[in-house]
Amino acid sequence: MLGIYDRLIDAIVHIKKDFKKSMTILIPSGLGIVTAIGALTFPMGLALEYAPLPTVALFAGFILGSLPTLRKALPPKFSTTDWTYVLIPALVAVLLGVFSVVGELNASSILEGDAFLPKLTLVVVGFLGVSAFVVPGISGSMLLLTIGFYEPVLNSLQRLIENIVNLPSLVPEIINFALLGLGAFVGFIVISLLMAMLFKKYKNQIHLAIYGFIVGSIAAIFYNYKIVPVYENLTLIMLLISFVTLVVGVVVSYALNQRYATR
Repeated sequence: MLGIYDRLIDAIVHIKKDFKKSMTILIPSGLGIVTAIGALTFPMGLALEYAPLPTVALFAGFILGSLPTLRKALPPKFSTTDWTYVLIPALVAVLLGVFSVVGELNASSILEGDAFLPKLTLVVVGFLGVSAFVVPGISGSMLLLTIGFYEPVLNSLQRLIENIVNLPSLVPEIINFALLGLGAFVGFIVISLLMAMLFKKYKNQIHLAIYGFIVGSIAAIFYNYKIVPVYENLTLIMLLISFVTLVVGVVVSYALNQRYATR
């Protein structure tokens, strides 16, 4: 939306060739990410604890509001082949949410438990989360919400901040984020290089696949391991609030897209 994607990918791909120029882009971006994490960790944690459905509805609204802009990059009419590129990634996104429910993927137990082997899952989660950040149009937060890891990771970060001077309580969270960081580092480099290559050779197909995954993720956001239990005690007022946050997300996202993405 902000028009920095190409410059960000070029900075990563050419970091050895033009280190100084790459750093002028990557350092401010990195500082922005760290600032956002520090500022939003506790507010998002509270929102997901006390109003989970309105919060995920807001995420869904952000996605819906970006669809018209993303659609402009696609062919006016889809061929049979185009539909294949759209529908398969959409199905994958939906199945991520279904798998988290059917497979009872308890992300909280992985982050809060002491068993190291299940914690290796965090390497994959870190890889997926940062990969989604690198792929245009896909949010890492959205993907973590889809597979049920967003709130548990956020809670782990809160415990890390709260126990910063309490070493025994700090160690488990350090292990969590060391594994997440390892996956994120590898994913950031690998997916950046891969996207740079794919956009050169298969730009249209990649746009179609991204669009399909984003559309499918909307369904997955409302059907995953963390959000499904919320429906059991859902009240009318909470449903109405969720509708309002969905609309707010759509309006804000659409406005940002119209202002920046069309530049």
